[in-house]
Amino acid sequence: MPYVSMFRLQVRSYELDVYNHVNNAVYINWLEHGRCKMLQDKGLDYTSIIDNWGVQYMTVRTEIDYRHPLHLGDEVEVSTQIERVGNTSVTLGQKIAKVGHPEPAAQARVVIVFTDASSGRPTPVPGEFVRQFA
Repeated sequence: MPYVSMFRLQVRSYELDVYNHVNNAVYINWLEHGRCKMLQDKGLDYTSIIDNWGVQYMTVRTEIDYRHPLHLGDEVEVSTQIERVGNTSVTLGQKIAKVGHPEPAAQARVVIVFTDASSGRPTPVPGEFVRQFA
């Protein structure tokens, strides 16, 4: 069973658009934080995977389905988990949900590629990454 990372936040006024719901671009920031949080949960960050494994972790594709709006003061939970491990890429499933609601406000599929830190060329997904998260 893949590891699931979660964090909560409360919608802030500056994250709203003219229609008084969370602007679509804000979801991208929350998803990025979810990916950072997943690494942090295991004592890692973007620079430590360079130092430890000699690789970088790069987002190459983000797909988001927006299901329903979020509003000022809503308590939100962002979850992140691995859906698929390929040769050099990993597909992450991420959800953004209002706490207490059964359906997510948004669902995302994010593809990351591991690249060699010195050459920038795609490299196999580190075995240690797979062991810790998949």
